[in-house]
Amino acid sequence: MEKQSVGAILGIGLFTCITLCVYFIMRYRSATVHLPSESRKKESVDWQKPGILVLGIGIGLFIVGILDNYIKTDLPDSLAVAILIISAGLAMIIANRLDKKRDI
Repeated sequence: MEKQSVGAILGIGLFTCITLCVYFIMRYRSATVHLPSESRKKESVDWQKPGILVLGIGIGLFIVGILDNYIKTDLPDSLAVAILIISAGLAMIIANRLDKKRDI
């Protein structure tokens, strides 16, 4: 990869990480602020769905990395993005199904 591509990917990844961290921190704070101090109790935070989503994105990146580096195919950029989107979508479907089974 060229230095510009690596820089762009790292910049987008850093921005995404910071955005998701701020989102989850604000979500946690907004959920705990509305509880009265008397009835405030420890509620378990459900990290299963975001964890499975991040795992799916990681698997997609792993597949793209293997295809790009070891198989030496000229992988078009659109196909690499499609693999990432498909793996993230599958991870979201799996997370949703696991959440529905747990609610029953």
